[in-house]
Amino acid sequence: MKVVKIILALGLIVIANSGIVMANIAHFDEVWAKRAQRAKQIAEKAYDPNPHHVANHLNHKTHQAHKAHK
Repeated sequence: MKVVKIILALGLIVIANSGIVMANIAHFDEVWAKRAQRAKQIAEKAYDPNPHHVANHLNHKTHQAHKAHK
Protein backbone atom coordinates (compact mmCIF):
# COMPACT_ATOMS: atom_id res chain seq x y z
CA MET A 1 0.00 0.00 0.00
CA LYS A 2 2.90 2.34 0.78
CA VAL A 3 4.42 1.70 -2.67
CA VAL A 4 1.13 2.62 -4.36
CA LYS A 5 1.01 5.94 -2.50
CA ILE A 6 4.60 6.71 -3.51
CA ILE A 7 3.87 5.91 -7.15
CA LEU A 8 0.74 8.08 -7.09
CA ALA A 9 2.64 10.95 -5.48
CA LEU A 10 5.40 10.74 -8.09
CA GLY A 11 2.78 10.60 -10.85
CA LEU A 12 1.15 13.77 -9.54
CA ILE A 13 4.51 15.52 -9.40
CA VAL A 14 5.23 14.57 -13.01
CA ILE A 15 1.82 15.77 -14.15
CA ALA A 16 2.18 19.05 -12.24
CA ASN A 17 5.62 19.70 -13.73
CA SER A 18 4.56 18.96 -17.31
CA GLY A 19 2.81 22.33 -17.51
CA ILE A 20 5.93 24.12 -16.35
CA VAL A 21 8.13 22.31 -18.86
CA MET A 22 5.87 23.18 -21.79
CA ALA A 23 5.48 26.85 -20.80
CA ASN A 24 6.54 29.40 -23.43
CA ILE A 25 7.50 26.67 -25.89
CA ALA A 26 6.48 28.90 -28.82
CA HIS A 27 8.98 31.54 -27.70
CA PHE A 28 11.78 28.97 -27.54
CA ASP A 29 10.83 27.60 -30.95
CA GLU A 30 11.09 31.09 -32.43
CA VAL A 31 14.45 31.70 -30.76
CA TRP A 32 15.88 28.37 -31.89
CA ALA A 33 14.52 28.86 -35.41
CA LYS A 34 16.35 32.20 -35.64
CA ARG A 35 19.53 30.63 -34.26
CA ALA A 36 19.29 27.78 -36.76
CA GLN A 37 18.81 30.24 -39.62
CA ARG A 38 21.83 32.28 -38.50
CA ALA A 39 23.97 29.15 -38.11
CA LYS A 40 23.02 28.05 -41.62
CA GLN A 41 24.02 31.46 -43.03
CA ILE A 42 27.39 31.29 -41.26
CA ALA A 43 28.01 27.73 -42.47
CA GLU A 44 27.15 28.65 -46.06
CA LYS A 45 29.47 31.66 -45.91
CA ALA A 46 32.33 29.55 -44.53
CA TYR A 47 31.82 26.66 -46.98
CA ASP A 48 34.65 26.11 -49.45
CA PRO A 49 33.81 23.61 -52.21
CA ASN A 50 37.49 23.00 -53.02
CA PRO A 51 38.75 20.21 -50.73
CA HIS A 52 42.39 20.82 -51.71
CA HIS A 53 42.16 24.43 -50.58
CA VAL A 54 40.62 23.33 -47.27
CA ALA A 55 43.35 20.73 -46.71
CA ASN A 56 46.12 23.19 -47.59
CA HIS A 57 44.68 25.79 -45.23
CA LEU A 58 44.49 23.23 -42.41
CA ASN A 59 48.05 22.08 -43.07
CA HIS A 60 49.29 25.69 -43.10
CA LYS A 61 47.58 26.51 -39.78
CA THR A 62 48.87 23.27 -38.23
CA HIS A 63 52.40 24.09 -39.35
CA GLN A 64 52.12 27.59 -37.88
CA ALA A 65 50.85 26.23 -34.56
CA HIS A 66 53.62 23.65 -34.46
CA LYS A 67 56.30 26.29 -35.10
CA ALA A 68 54.85 28.56 -32.41
CA HIS A 69 54.83 25.72 -29.88
CA LYS A 70 58.54 24.90 -30.28
